[in-house]
Amino acid sequence: MQPLVKMQSQWEVKRPIKERIKLIQDQAYNVSGKHISYKEAKKLVQDMMQATHYKNDKYQVYVASQEETDSMCLTDQFKSMGITYLSIKRLDLEPIHDWRDLQEIKNQICGKNREGLELYPSEDRVVDTANQYHMFVFGKDYKIPLGFMKGFKSEAEYNSNGMISKQREF
Repeated sequence: MQPLVKMQSQWEVKRPIKERIKLIQDQAYNVSGKHISYKEAKKLVQDMMQATHYKNDKYQVYVASQEETDSMCLTDQFKSMGITYLSIKRLDLEPIHDWRDLQEIKNQICGKNREGLELYPSEDRVVDTANQYHMFVFGKDYKIPLGFMKGFKSEAEYNSNGMISKQREF
């Protein structure tokens, strides 16, 4: 995968703020069938203008501002953890789910020693309007208190007592 490069956001282009707000209101209605207020749309535009954007030959990544990320934290405990929110999509808008690519995106933007997760929420909190993936990456010294204790990588293919493993090369 090629390195991600910081890019100018589409929200930084010279377009009147009222036009941007109307665009967000229209998009919200087209995606959800629900109207959002001018004030809500204006806040979304302001958040998007504060975000950082990265791109390479295959992916585009939206990195939310700390304020926007904190607004997604349901408890104050998480607001103080320095969480980074990444919204990731392929340039061709097709589904991703290549774990190694998502891991590399996390490493390039947030660092190799930070841990992130994709949330599979209850149905009433699902946001699924595009082939776009949401990753929450915790602060530098925080270890998510579940999962494997030690890492192990392999590209070997093996069959041991009926347990078959296959992995592509690094």
